[in-house]
Amino acid sequence: MTDWVFVCPEGFEVLHEWGYGYALREIHGGLRVLIDCSVKADGAQWIHVSYSRKDWVPNHADTCKIKAAFIGDRYAYAVFPPADRYVNIHPKCLHLWARWDETEGSVLPEFSEFLDGIGVSI
Repeated sequence: MTDWVFVCPEGFEVLHEWGYGYALREIHGGLRVLIDCSVKADGAQWIHVSYSRKDWVPNHADTCKIKAAFIGDRYAYAVFPPADRYVNIHPKCLHLWARWDETEGSVLPEFSEFLDGIGVSI
């Protein structure tokens, strides 16, 4: 396994350690973040980023910002499990998952394709 070393991205500050990671806040903007990296049930090392806002669910721009800041240029996944496995600790929270031990982090088939009149789509 590759050792994960957390570096706090610009625009965020660490509030405290949390589990195998850290709790952070966006200095200007209101996003709260929990990040950790640990080996999961599949034996692989996964980055997990949980991000929220106080008064509303984060939007697409927030998700892009979080992915760029905390996961970088690798595949990331939002997971929607069956209803009986859903955990809702914070009602305005979303999650991203990314493989740490793979160069690009891809674990699913490539879904992007070229569509006539549109171009590359995913």
